[in-house]
Amino acid sequence: MSGTPGHHGTAPPLVLRCRAPYVSVVGGVGLILLAAGTRLAADGGAWRWSAAVLVFFAAALTIRFFLRFCLASLELSDAGFRLRGPFRHGPEIRWTEVREWRRRRPPLGPGFVVIAPAERWRMAVPLLYEDAHLLELGLHQRQFPTW
Repeated sequence: MSGTPGHHGTAPPLVLRCRAPYVSVVGGVGLILLAAGTRLAADGGAWRWSAAVLVFFAAALTIRFFLRFCLASLELSDAGFRLRGPFRHGPEIRWTEVREWRRRRPPLGPGFVVIAPAERWRMAVPLLYEDAHLLELGLHQRQFPTW
């Protein structure tokens, strides 16, 4: 991808935002779990406290997912891609650094792509962003996606 004709530079990154239904659903589930855990804890009793702890744990995981992925955006550029958000500024992974990648489809929720860069830990990118298929296309082509 290059700049406009006659312009020698790179284009700005393509920014893919999280789809609105995922923001609403994941945020809502996190709030509902917090409310349910608070209600269980307020009712007292040992078994209710145990259940409340489990519900709070599920709420914490849901809220972590929301803050890490739903409020972030996926940026695709000529050089590579990254997740960037208010709570996560991931490093840019160059298209040529990816030694392998694989799509996973869990029984519930969105699919995700597991990416293994050459010199870093594996990372998972959930496919809940608008036009997230462009990430897979770019990984397949080992460059900014072209069609």
